[in-house]
Amino acid sequence: MTLDPVPRSLVAVDIEGYSRRDNIGHVELREALRRVCADAFGEIRVRASVRQDQGDAFLILVDPGVAKARLVADLVNEFSIALGQVNRNRRPEARMRLRVALHAGDVHLDGTGYGGEAVVAVMRLVEADSLREALRTAPSDLAVIVSGQLHRDVVLQRYRGIDPAEYREVLVSRKEFSQPAWIRVPGLPHPPPASEAPAPPPTTSGGVHFGATATFSGPTSFGGHAAGRDVHVPGRDLNVYGPDPDD
Repeated sequence: MTLDPVPRSLVAVDIEGYSRRDNIGHVELREALRRVCADAFGEIRVRASVRQDQGDAFLILVDPGVAKARLVADLVNEFSIALGQVNRNRRPEARMRLRVALHAGDVHLDGTGYGGEAVVAVMRLVEADSLREALRTAPSDLAVIVSGQLHRDVVLQRYRGIDPAEYREVLVSRKEFSQPAWIRVPGLPHPPPASEAPAPPPTTSGGVHFGATATFSGPTSFGGHAAGRDVHVPGRDLNVYGPDPDD
């Protein structure tokens, strides 16, 4: 492991209700998730350099040269399209429904996975109760959450036609993690309210700061799991999505 972190955009994708399926259902959902990710990244011609497989979820890292607005706007749109194709002939109870979290920050690549507070943050976001609730009540099969940093740097700038009114602020508090974030449900002009409240005023005491408005006062992932769950990664550069930029 190098002590020097590398900047990356992070995309976490998690399947709703995965544990309720049987073994064959797990295999089918994982294959469908790989297809959705490959199609979405391929359509925006972005090469995701590495992917961490967590069973019912993927954590995908994107090189910093890719504009974050392409992920927040274009990638999310392509996720919706690819998910619609996968679900086109499925019965309602068999549809695959996804939670997607987007963040950016410094990451340590240690040979078997990724470490750093950016990894912790994006996995806490994708597991947020407010995002789960938003997806349960969503008319579509997708709900998205972006970090406060991406909301400030991308959403509020209205890049690539993004409408800030489609996002609702929540405070994500899980374990020792607490961070403001913003939820969007594609197809809804205003996401429904959820149980987690909007973020409080900025705090400046203790912990490690995420941007200007949030802190993480718990342990980092060094010496432990990357994001609070057991992770096994057989190698890097697994099933790289998108075209090779040299093509």
